[in-house]
Amino acid sequence: MNITQFTMEDVRCFRERQTLEIRPLTFLVGENSTGKTTALACFHVLADYLRGRRMDFNSHPYSMGTFKDIVRNSKKKEKNFKLGLTYKHNNENIRTTVKLVEKDEGLEPTVNSVAIKLADGEIVIRVEDTIKKEPRLDSFDKEQNRYKIICSADVLNEPHYSFFVRPYFFPNESRGEIDFLRYLDKTSEKFKESIYLPWNVFKTLSVFSTSPVRSRPKRTYDPTREFDDPEGSDAPMYLMRIEATDKQNWEALKTQLVEFGRNSGLFENIDVKNFGRTLGAPFQLQVKVRGPKANIIDVGYGVSQILPILVQILNPSISQNAQHDPMQSFFSLLQQPEIHLHPKAQAELSSLLVKLANKGDQSFIVETHSDYMIDRARIDIIRGNICPQDVSLIYFEPQGNIVKVHNIGFDKMANMIGVPPHYGKFFLKESKRLLGFKD
Repeated sequence: MNITQFTMEDVRCFRERQTLEIRPLTFLVGENSTGKTTALACFHVLADYLRGRRMDFNSHPYSMGTFKDIVRNSKKKEKNFKLGLTYKHNNENIRTTVKLVEKDEGLEPTVNSVAIKLADGEIVIRVEDTIKKEPRLDSFDKEQNRYKIICSADVLNEPHYSFFVRPYFFPNESRGEIDFLRYLDKTSEKFKESIYLPWNVFKTLSVFSTSPVRSRPKRTYDPTREFDDPEGSDAPMYLMRIEATDKQNWEALKTQLVEFGRNSGLFENIDVKNFGRTLGAPFQLQVKVRGPKANIIDVGYGVSQILPILVQILNPSISQNAQHDPMQSFFSLLQQPEIHLHPKAQAELSSLLVKLANKGDQSFIVETHSDYMIDRARIDIIRGNICPQDVSLIYFEPQGNIVKVHNIGFDKMANMIGVPPHYGKFFLKESKRLLGFKD
């Protein structure tokens, strides 16, 4: 699906609404502790919620704490924060904004309202404490197609929240309710699918996050169970399983792994060595770098640290959350994937992301401190390997006790568009020092 914007308002260091322009390949850059990981976490949580899952701000690899840890520390009496996604559907932008408040007698954030803004109208659903059963229409403007519905907190906070599943919850069939249902039917016909579920258009979206601290390699692996792990401990198990049960898939994946390994200078070959004939038998991962094959634990740490990311992005459907759907789209949120990689390998990883993003079914949001990754993406723009409109660079600039987001684009010659004055100031200063100029 084509997500074009992500917004945050009054989240931690972000004051007012900050808009992030999302593209098939999006880089997040900035100093430490400027909210890049916070942005990734909030994006993942909101995407999961719109797919019909429960809000969870502390699902690994993220740990955002309680409501008071997430909401901005301001003088507002009634504190809340908002998260939003804008996506293009049938060439029309739809913006969904979720408002969160502190749960009564609890610590977690709870959804207080959901607003869906379409080109020809708006639907707002908000929690009203007096509502104990079915949602009801609170007010409407037929001419502007603006409808406000009130409901209980359970309706907006349960997975697959029921209001949108059962629009016939309006039993009285008043004039406003009939107009509202007609508007939903009209919108559904226009989009060629039901608008009753705001997460219906998200049903084919799969989101996966990686951790910046990944699992340590092992000399011998003992298979136990397979599970999605942001630290990548599931990657060796997956490689062992497909090598043993799906030779065609294994050869296809191995070809891609070896191609990246050779282009990056990391390794020349990779194999699985089994110590038994069953899937439960111990096994090893063997890697050829320059000489004979060696155990993965005996080669450079960069190989074992990039391998889980490669497995995930080259076979995104391995995630248990992914559906087997030809229309499936995948979002990978990568935290500092360049850790332990030589600059050559960092650049080659960027080219691999460009290649995958250009296919159209994968998108990447990459938190990085690597100029090599960004520069290689710019080179790929110049070479025509990706359209400049498909790459976004988002700079998180600290300004006192707040952080401001700057969206930087590129032209066809990879020149940066919309660069703020302070972007790259540190690197320019260091270059001047190296040349002997005074500060």
